[in-house]
Amino acid sequence: MSLKRFGFIAFSLLTLTVNAQVDQFEIHTSLNADTIFIGDRVEFSIKATGKGKFSVFLPALADTIPGGFTIIGKPIIDSSIKSNDWSYSVKLPVTAFNPGNVSVTKFPVLIKQGNTIDTTWVTSNSLFVKLVPRDTTLNDIKDIKPPIKEPIRFSEVAPWAGLGLLLAVIIALLIMYFRSRKQNKPFLNLFKPKEPAHVIALRELMLLEENREWASENPKLYYTKLVDILRFYLEGRFDINAPEQTTSEILSELDRLDFDFSGYIDTLRDLLFTSDLVKFAKHTTTIEENHRYLKFAFDFVNGTKPVESSNEEGTQTDLLNKTDKTDLSTSKSN
Repeated sequence: MSLKRFGFIAFSLLTLTVNAQVDQFEIHTSLNADTIFIGDRVEFSIKATGKGKFSVFLPALADTIPGGFTIIGKPIIDSSIKSNDWSYSVKLPVTAFNPGNVSVTKFPVLIKQGNTIDTTWVTSNSLFVKLVPRDTTLNDIKDIKPPIKEPIRFSEVAPWAGLGLLLAVIIALLIMYFRSRKQNKPFLNLFKPKEPAHVIALRELMLLEENREWASENPKLYYTKLVDILRFYLEGRFDINAPEQTTSEILSELDRLDFDFSGYIDTLRDLLFTSDLVKFAKHTTTIEENHRYLKFAFDFVNGTKPVESSNEEGTQTDLLNKTDKTDLSTSKSN
């Protein structure tokens, strides 16, 4: 149901008397105008009074009520009690869309007294619905003007231009990505290739050598660094969880690998057990022993690393040359 505006309607009173247990029971209906234009709002009021306890309410309402009115709002029900005088007021907003005389006819009102509900039918006097008069100030009726053409603004074009530019950038990036993948090169140099495990290990061993940590007064820190370098190297080179494993677990993992560790396994076992004794049993070692284990770590990494490409061979040669120079300077200082 669509709501429409009402006009003014003059009062029209209708008094009914109901035979009931309530004394002096009366119902009055009224419309607050006698003439309206089509679609104007008018208020249909119902007022019930009597001496004694009773209640008034409306049944379920449809969109229209008998007599040609259309309901355009919810009813408002109010009540008052003074001593033994009971009063109920119902106001219902309605309108009419057909010209001519219309009135409320046989409208049901429910009266409840105790456990009994009676239906009272109420009516109203008619009102006249008028058509909206034509505006006499208009001399003639003109055709509707066509739409006004306005220039295209930047704010209208900007979203589409931005979308096109974004699409072009995405296409260009995809072409560059597939080209770099085909040539086996890093994409935009954003993702550097991961360094081989042996390159990382040799660089960190070189730092131990250059910093003369093998001659440190803190052998626990030195062996922790040395063994951690080998643990991470084993993880990256042979894909075993060496950083989280004990010495025995590492040796068992190496024994199961399809790789020949025969020239290194005994010294590696001695190094791992010596490291455990230094870290957990306060075992003391000599500087010569510390340096010997460092040189073994270099030999172990170089002897177990994978076959290298020409670029990696150049890098490895540089590391070996630096190692030889460091050993020479160390021997001279000793």
